Amino acid sequence: MTHQVKMRSAPGTHRTLPGNTPKAVSVQQGFSLIEMLIAMAVGLMLIGGMITVFAGTKRSAQLNSTMALVQEHGRFALNSIVTDVRMAGFQGCVDSKVKATIRATGAPTTDYALSNITSSLVKADGTWLPEAPRNFTPPTGVGAPLPGTHALSVQFGSPETRAISPMTTVADDVVIAGSLPPIVTTGDLALISNCQVADIFKVTQAASGVLQHSAIGNSGDNRLSAPYGQTPNERAQVMRFEANIFYVGNTQRTNSAGEPVYALYRQSWPYDRPPVEMVEGVSHLKVRLGFRDSMVNGNLEYVSPEDSGTTDGRIESVQVGLLMQSFEQVASDTDSRVYTIAGTAINPGTTGSSTVTHYVADRRLRMAFSSTVSIRNRR
Repeated sequence: MTHQVKMRSAPGTHRTLPGNTPKAVSVQQGFSLIEMLIAMAVGLMLIGGMITVFAGTKRSAQLNSTMALVQEHGRFALNSIVTDVRMAGFQGCVDSKVKATIRATGAPTTDYALSNITSSLVKADGTWLPEAPRNFTPPTGVGAPLPGTHALSVQFGSPETRAISPMTTVADDVVIAGSLPPIVTTGDLALISNCQVADIFKVTQAASGVLQHSAIGNSGDNRLSAPYGQTPNERAQVMRFEANIFYVGNTQRTNSAGEPVYALYRQSWPYDRPPVEMVEGVSHLKVRLGFRDSMVNGNLEYVSPEDSGTTDGRIESVQVGLLMQSFEQVASDTDSRVYTIAGTAINPGTTGSSTVTHYVADRRLRMAFSSTVSIRNRR
């Protein structure tokens, strides 16, 4: 009997049979605690760097966007004022030294030559120095003027004019020549002139290019200064009479920090209508009026509105300055700069500082805008 003996390998040894190759044994090992901590630290540093870069980029974009908006608002506000100032006193081809006759009852002027460009300081008690334009009562709610700032009143005949058909008598209706649409409606004030005289009257009825100027609404008399348009050389024309007041007012809105938001307002005639908010972000409006004093040296001199009581009718140039500020506090540091607008230094201050020469120092972005405007209609 044959016995087969099976041989067993000792533990830990591999027996290789003929024709077979040994199999490799793989050993898997994990990260050590120190390696994991190092990896986590590096990852956190990378994430932190990315967050820092992202936050910096976002902040830079916000600053650039805010600065661009402040610039846009400042240019628009300044251009709106400058455009009107250049037209102050315009009354067609008639010389500016000729006073237009005021026919309209309740018109915002009794002497167009004196009132076409004026400015006032808004005092702490709400009154104006010199006094506010005729028949204008400053609002006390939304759009209430900001004390310490200046207000600017401009009156002129609109640059868009219409030629008229010849009038037979001074009481005739004003008929617009041709097929152009009228530029005034019932209730508007109109300015009509040739190269010798001018009248400011109320349009009591406007229809189909015919402008009536009845006695009711025109000082009880429907007669004008001349039968306009009788000869071609007269260059008779009619236009809308504009009377606009620019000032800084309180919108009664606040930003996220609860700070008041101010804006440039325009009050147009008739003054019983609400003022129009032109653009927000205007914190100061400053004005200086230039005139010539022939009794001294005849040079152009500039004075502040509160010192302009004797310059009526002689103003030839106007300096306008605006201080703009952003809606929110977006700067890194508190603003401490001194801004000069229209010859006035506006310094950093607190809520208790005089608004005549100070702004509330905070982290809002600010920019100053200024322009010196020569009035066209001065000869």
